[in-house]
Amino acid sequence: MVSTTLVLLLLCANLGKALASCNPGKTTCVTEDLLHMIMRAGPTLKDDLERRPTFFSSLKTSQTLSNIKDIVKFDDAKINIGGGYDSTTGIYTAPRNGIYIFSCTIMATGGGEVHFQLNKNDQLYTGGYAAKSNHGSQTVNSLIELRTGDKVYIKHRTSLSQIVHGSHYSTFSGYLLSK
Repeated sequence: MVSTTLVLLLLCANLGKALASCNPGKTTCVTEDLLHMIMRAGPTLKDDLERRPTFFSSLKTSQTLSNIKDIVKFDDAKINIGGGYDSTTGIYTAPRNGIYIFSCTIMATGGGEVHFQLNKNDQLYTGGYAAKSNHGSQTVNSLIELRTGDKVYIKHRTSLSQIVHGSHYSTFSGYLLSK
């Protein structure tokens, strides 16, 4: 979006110069000048997407939560662009400012239930509840504005002992959506 706006501004600002520098009857001159301006405008969308902080992690082994302070440690980080997710703590630390989107799916084991919440800097942001059923689950999606160094994680929401199902059924992911 920012790159597109920048390109349009450059095009408008330099269109007169591009037209004045062309020889009448040459149809490719303006096109070539516009192409060169776009190429010099800055990082491409592909470059921006390659640098965008992104992570996806799942839970290999079921995890018992018995304390209200327990953090779910999604131990199999399959993607971790920017290095923001720490699978040993279960905490994502924002490497840069922006609007992020996070998604978390928690599956309870057997006929159990799991009370959980997505936290931003030790504060409840979104609550979740995987209901009592045969492997009940819930997915929570949240848009969060983060500053560099802010922390996001999934934690237990009760002092009852509850089990989060592993085998890659429970997941946690996020990525920078916009600046």
